[in-house]
Order: sequence, then structure tokens, then C-alpha cells
Amino acid sequence: MQNTQIIDFTLVYNKHKKALYHYVLKITKSQMKAEDIVHDVFIKLFDNLSSIVDTNKIEFWIFKTARNLSIDHLRQTKRNNLRDVDITDCTVLSEDPSYTYEKNETKEIIMSTLNKMNPEQSEVFLLKEYSGMSYREVADLMEISEELVKSRLYKVREKLKTAILNLNSGEL
Repeated sequence: MQNTQIIDFTLVYNKHKKALYHYVLKITKSQMKAEDIVHDVFIKLFDNLSSIVDTNKIEFWIFKTARNLSIDHLRQTKRNNLRDVDITDCTVLSEDPSYTYEKNETKEIIMSTLNKMNPEQSEVFLLKEYSGMSYREVADLMEISEELVKSRLYKVREKLKTAILNLNSGEL
């Protein structure tokens, strides 16, 4: 591999590793599995970097590969009747315990609400909000129309807003 390819790989890795990790973590709900999948994605990228013709599509390739590996993991987990309960996420430390408690409680409500939704809806939200993809990129990745992405995202946001408002009003 040439030095320029190693540099290109390093730049891609540094640019996308965090967003990719958070995206996979939201799907797998396991820090260990998310780390493994992200590691596997970047190994596959490294092995295939010379065969990727359009470098503008590397981000798409990375997220598509991560999505496929995550779905494979979920299928395998479902087959084995295993449940991953590690929903720990990176938390921002705050000196104010009430702020930390409220943030964690809100995060739990969001994840609980997303887990109750149709996977196609929650995946649109995760791709858009945690990976920073555009509507077009999400549509291409999921092989659906951009309008369907917008529709699903609107419905997910409305459900999340209702869940959070119910939390704040004490209805949960």
C-alpha cells in the first residue's frame, strides 16, 4: 500500500470513527459489539481502499458496511435468543447532579422509545442524528426515497417529543 493510501485511510478513520461508533452503538446497544463492528468496518476499508473508485462515496461505503454488520449481529443475537442490555452511552460529566440525572433520564426515554418503534423508523433517526448524514445519503443507504426518510424522521421526532413531554409532565 502506498503512503498516500495510508494517509487517506488515516484521514477517513479519524473523520468518521466517532460518528460510526455512535451509530453502531445505537443499533447494537453494546459498547463491546459496537467497537468490534467499527474495527471490522475499518479493516474492510483498509483491505478494499485501493478498489474504491469514487472516494466521495467512502462515507456511504463505511456506513453501509456498518449497517450490514450491525444487522447481521442483531440477526445472530435474535437467533441465539440473547439480549444485549448494555445501553451505556458516552455521558457528559456535569458538576450539577440534577442536570446529569435529567440528561440520563431523557436519554433512557429516547432509547426506550426508539426500541419500541419499527426498526425502519428508528434507523432513519439514528442515521440522520448520530451520523450526520443528509436526507439523500440516508435514503441511498436504506434504499428508500428521500421523502420517505423525511416522513419517517418526522414521525420519530414527534414520538420522541411526546415521550419527553410526558416525562416532564410526569405521565410516564
